[in-house]
Amino acid sequence: GRGPSPPTPPFLPQRDERGFSTKFEALVADDADWKPVLKAVLGTDDVELIASGVFLAMPGAETQAYHTDGVHLDLRRHAKPHAVNVFVPLVDLTPPSPRSNGPTEFCLGSQILGKDAWVKDKCEAFAPKAGTAILFDYRVGHRGLANKSDAPRPTLYLTYTNKPGWTDKSNFSKARFQKLGDL
Repeated sequence: GRGPSPPTPPFLPQRDERGFSTKFEALVADDADWKPVLKAVLGTDDVELIASGVFLAMPGAETQAYHTDGVHLDLRRHAKPHAVNVFVPLVDLTPPSPRSNGPTEFCLGSQILGKDAWVKDKCEAFAPKAGTAILFDYRVGHRGLANKSDAPRPTLYLTYTNKPGWTDKSNFSKARFQKLGDL
């Protein structure tokens, strides 16, 4: 089938917000309206960008498998978040429908150790306007829904951590990504 196109290795410089082009600069500026929330969730003003890029769901892309982007660092007890994803849709998202462009569906509460199973009744898909930041714990279960529209669905992603020098070697291994080719 035609699943979501895997992103190419992040085209924006990792670990450096200064490398963003003017078009994206306001989205990551220190005074971006979501930055205080990010810092509160991670419990520090000293957050570190560890990954960034754009993922693209082409028309006809199927619903992704339910997944988390990261695991618990301690499997004996639940801990506060060590990483947060920020998704910024670059087009308006549309609610699930026969012509939906496939927003991300999140399983609420799934970041809690031992409660990470997919439960349909706990899942919610949000459909914000382009440029609206969606922040979530790296351990939250989620999936991109099918893009049933006639247009691509690009989304900027940013991943931040409160652990200086920490890197997610699973999600951001160059071996995991494929070139998109001509669009």
